[in-house]
Amino acid sequence: MQTSSTCFEDLKPAPIWANIAASITRRLPRGKYRLIEWLCRGSNREFLGRMDPKLGGYTFECCLRDMLAREVFFAGCFAAHEIAFARSILRLGMSFVDLGANWGLFSLVASHLVGSAGHVVAVEADPRIFAKLKSNVERNHLNQVQVFEVAAADCDSHLILAAHDHGGSNWGTSRLVEASSKASQVFTVRSRRLDSLLDEAGLQGIDLLKVDVEGAEDMVLTGMEVGLRTKRYFRILLELHPRELAARGRNIRDVIGVLTTAGYKGYALDYSQAGVRKAYYRPWRHFSKFVEPLDQGLKDPSPHTVWLAPDQPDLL
Repeated sequence: MQTSSTCFEDLKPAPIWANIAASITRRLPRGKYRLIEWLCRGSNREFLGRMDPKLGGYTFECCLRDMLAREVFFAGCFAAHEIAFARSILRLGMSFVDLGANWGLFSLVASHLVGSAGHVVAVEADPRIFAKLKSNVERNHLNQVQVFEVAAADCDSHLILAAHDHGGSNWGTSRLVEASSKASQVFTVRSRRLDSLLDEAGLQGIDLLKVDVEGAEDMVLTGMEVGLRTKRYFRILLELHPRELAARGRNIRDVIGVLTTAGYKGYALDYSQAGVRKAYYRPWRHFSKFVEPLDQGLKDPSPHTVWLAPDQPDLL
């Protein structure tokens, strides 16, 4: 199985210099991002990194060209707002579903939190990234994690995925597009409605669902129609992508309208410039420090939202 240019099984542990650097950068009170960018400048080096113990301490493939991987290794955390929410909610025996799992950051963290008695479903459509996800799960012997190489959408069919630029630094931007898309590289991928996928996985109530699907949010929610009506999904972390939605003739109000109609209560995570900086340097704060009213958060370029079923306690 190939993961970019290097076979996962042939990767070596992180070199001494990288471990020493990470022990420093993870503790920096300022200047962390600039130093990490300098350390990794122009490098394609790959090795087996280890996550912070607070995230489970799992081994994962770290390519210094991949922004997410290098931030997890050198900064200690990524998407601190959402990770803080997951850490506050998930307990042993609970269930977590990860749509747009990438190489598995959230799935690995969740598997640590729910333990061997819990259940994690990781869904990733890009075949290049799915190979990394599967290897990361298998390498850490996470039997509570089921992985699916599909796109969560509004139909059980096949769709077109416009691939991210694997030569760039952001490997999390692959997105579903129309068949006529002019994207430089596309894949035909299998698509599944989440309700039916979870029926197949044998899961009913979902304690936490994370959705990061680069503009296919409306399609995902359509595939959750029955589950939303029956409140199968107790809590939802949903990132909205206004530009990608607009390319498909949709907008964020179309998306959140589905959730409010189903009775879900919405909140936002503070992704203002100040809020992101605060979370970056203090990632282990309680999630309540990152929560704000929904309307305030919807002003951000890429709103990050939290949705609770009607019977869940309010956040504010």
